[in-house]
Amino acid sequence: MKQILRAVLVSSLFASSAALAQGVEMNMNIQVDEDGNPTSANIQMQGTDENGAAAGVNMRVRGSTSTSTTTTTRTQVKVNGVVQTEESYTETTQSGPGPTARPLPPPPPPQPAFRDCGTGRDPGCTMTRDGKYAMDAETWKGFYQSLKSQPNEISREEMTEKMLKRNYLTALQLGLLLDLFPNEITRLDVAKNAATHVVNPQHALGFSSKWQNSISAEEYTEMIAEQQP
Repeated sequence: MKQILRAVLVSSLFASSAALAQGVEMNMNIQVDEDGNPTSANIQMQGTDENGAAAGVNMRVRGSTSTSTTTTTRTQVKVNGVVQTEESYTETTQSGPGPTARPLPPPPPPQPAFRDCGTGRDPGCTMTRDGKYAMDAETWKGFYQSLKSQPNEISREEMTEKMLKRNYLTALQLGLLLDLFPNEITRLDVAKNAATHVVNPQHALGFSSKWQNSISAEEYTEMIAEQQP
């Protein structure tokens, strides 16, 4: 787009200089796109040549920075008392480099034919969130066994929080994770921390039944329903 602006400015400066020097009329029209960026410009000048005949120049600058200049010369001759007008046209086109193309966003990671997340037939295992897959089987099993071997529930919650800073879960993995926290308050805190890292949160709505407290169950449902994978 900078090339278009440069071409328009150069053309307009040249045309205005010529107009001031020769005392001709100049009309410039610039077209823009929906974003306000110039796509083309049309510069028209009308005056007379050195012989006093009518002459004009029509210069067009397009989006590809190609410039087309059309020169019109009108000659009037009186024959037997009748004025006859002859017109001649000369068109010159100069091409430059086209506008710079906008870079395309990076493609999403290819979907694997099969992934094992350690949870059997898990529909979330081939889904992504923030461009990342859920933990694979080996990572999940190691994480899950570490939590099960930790008798202190507060320590389990801290381990979960650290693990989920860089890792993602499927809905089935989330369900198994929540079962490791008997205290409903702690379980809800774990769910809140994990919600933004579940690759298929729509499949985790049914886990509200893991809370006996209806207020906690309702809070969990609203939180999961707000997630956009």
